[in-house]
Amino acid sequence: MEADQPDDTLEITESVTDSQEHNGSSLIKRKSLDVKSDLEDDLACSVCLMLAVQPTTLVCGHTSCRMCLAQWYFTSKTKTCPMCRQPYQGLPRVNIQIRKMTRKLYPEKARQREEELEGDEEAKRAVAKYDKELSEEGSSSGDTDMASFCAGILIAICTFVVIYLAWYWQSSDSNLLVLKPVQTWKPKDVSQWVEELTWAHTYTVPVLEKKVDGNMLLSLTKNDLQPLLNMTDPVHQNAFVFAIDLLREDGVKMPANLWEYKAIYPGRSLFIAFSMKDFPRSSLLYMYVYFYDDMFLPFVRASTFSDTDKPQQKHAQAEDITFSQWIAFFVYGLLVPEWLVIAFALQMFSHHFFTPLFVIATGVLYQILEYLSWISLFRNFTPRSLYDLMKSHLKQLTSAFMFMVLWPIIPRVICDMFFYTALYISPVQASLAIYNKFLALNNR
Repeated sequence: MEADQPDDTLEITESVTDSQEHNGSSLIKRKSLDVKSDLEDDLACSVCLMLAVQPTTLVCGHTSCRMCLAQWYFTSKTKTCPMCRQPYQGLPRVNIQIRKMTRKLYPEKARQREEELEGDEEAKRAVAKYDKELSEEGSSSGDTDMASFCAGILIAICTFVVIYLAWYWQSSDSNLLVLKPVQTWKPKDVSQWVEELTWAHTYTVPVLEKKVDGNMLLSLTKNDLQPLLNMTDPVHQNAFVFAIDLLREDGVKMPANLWEYKAIYPGRSLFIAFSMKDFPRSSLLYMYVYFYDDMFLPFVRASTFSDTDKPQQKHAQAEDITFSQWIAFFVYGLLVPEWLVIAFALQMFSHHFFTPLFVIATGVLYQILEYLSWISLFRNFTPRSLYDLMKSHLKQLTSAFMFMVLWPIIPRVICDMFFYTALYISPVQASLAIYNKFLALNNR
């Protein structure tokens, strides 16, 4: 029996060893299962709490099924995380590393979840729509950035040009005769005044040779014109004396063109520049009520060509305008009011060349825009649309009127900048407005 004792001890020892090995293996398996279970929780969608399909990780670190993220996007109408509500930009991509890990650790569950998604047509459409909208948004944002950049450069250039023009014309305004008392005129100023009479330009040379200044000009009589200026035509003599009488009465030269008028009345000129292109009929009515003699009648005479060759007076008289001119003015004012602006601009070519071209282009384009607006209104007429049109019209008119009232407290350079903006930038604005109006009409 003593001889058998070592064998029994060896068997017991082996049994204990096997038991320990079995227990250790079971423990390792249990720990492995626990770790795998924890990993499954970590790889689960933060919304549906199931194994994430097409896992998409946002900038905040949360991962969701792409289907769940798409559903949240269309439900909330925001690009935010479903868990923490942190916004994100662009189109989030599928996290490839998490998707590989999920398929490797849980192949059956991953395959089952992907098959469920393939069989759900509504979920597939939601994901496809989500990808399409956000991808288009990303591409359009790039185009928008480039367009914004180009628009910024264009605006900067236009602003520089307008400021330069305002400075240039403001500096040139100081040489206008309307801003100088006649007594301070030098011979070159008198020569310029004579040349602006158009019919008397041949007498500019004698004025410079005899050194006729402002005081001498005011003292001239009809009998002095022939020996001094070699003016022998009686009609010219009478007209010249009449023009001198106007200078004696006013002490300054009255404005004969847009630039001289702007130098004296910048607020009115700015009002005309803006209002005549946006609401010409209301502007004509306003001039008729408040500025009948010094604005309305000269505009009627200048915009309806007259065959008379009378010398220019201080103010236009109603009897100087023929009946046919009045008829033409009312017809044009009702049907094609911008033609009156174009006809007025044609009188400016004797003083400037490019500026009348801008005014004429603006008149043509805004007349086209007005017709397109009427067509759009008649096609989609509702009381509400008519109310909105009248409200917008009244608002713009009030803004222009308030600016004209407040112009004395506004710096002159700002007033000039707005004036030249309306003068030179308006054709571009009108062209863009016509293009957009054509697109709107075609879409309807």
